[in-house]
Amino acid sequence: MSAPTTPSTDWPPASTPGASAAAPAAASGAGERAERHLAGRDLSTRDLGAWNQALNETHAMAAMRARAGRIVTAIEARRRTLVCGRVLATRPAIVVDVGCEDGWIAEGYLGDARSEILERVVLADVDPEVLAKTTLREHPRVTTVVCDALTPRALAAQLGARGADVLVLSALLEHLPDPAAALHALAPLLAPGGRFVIYLPADGPILAAKAVLKATRLGALVRGLSLEPAPGHLHRFARKDVARLLAVLAPRGAVTEAITFDPICLGYIASVRIP
Repeated sequence: MSAPTTPSTDWPPASTPGASAAAPAAASGAGERAERHLAGRDLSTRDLGAWNQALNETHAMAAMRARAGRIVTAIEARRRTLVCGRVLATRPAIVVDVGCEDGWIAEGYLGDARSEILERVVLADVDPEVLAKTTLREHPRVTTVVCDALTPRALAAQLGARGADVLVLSALLEHLPDPAAALHALAPLLAPGGRFVIYLPADGPILAAKAVLKATRLGALVRGLSLEPAPGHLHRFARKDVARLLAVLAPRGAVTEAITFDPICLGYIASVRIP
């Protein structure tokens, strides 16, 4: 695994909206507790887990998929297809899904016909209750570990000196107070030549589409879709912001192989190789 470097100061861009701009009015109870963290931007490494658990009580992605209609289901399926395609294209032996929630993305690549190349999959999430719900817990090639992306010591212990061939960060970085710090913390866990596979929602087009649905009252036809800004998004990313974020890995010799906007799920899929 590679040695750590000093985090870049080039992130965040001055135009990146904060949590208070990105989060809607919260639900009662757990949602309010999470919203207070968001509104004050008082997230630290110490309380990131508590904030995430509070958010998951009312806004877990698994619950959203369970109540989704055909359109939202198709969008989510597209996201999984994009991520799984990037993961398996590199023919990795060891894959780590950071911020995996219930392991839904990993189900995709483990269920793919090409999955025989995978020797080990590590599912990592800061919320132990969500992680415990994965259907992959008994899979012979799957290990689970509770850790957060900013201080991944438990994950490092699981991987040892071998490191991972791919680190999957799907719909994760926008939820972190310092996504650049997370990239720096996680990069040493990659084996030489390993890759980040990253998915980030494009909140600009998403919010524009939601505004149209709200104005035309067509949103009622899209079951399972909230027309409010996504809760828990501490950052919004345009393509230039994605490129700028990934550039913080340049001191490691990292090469951004692709940043692609997908018009179906309205998000960016990127891969970054670490020498």
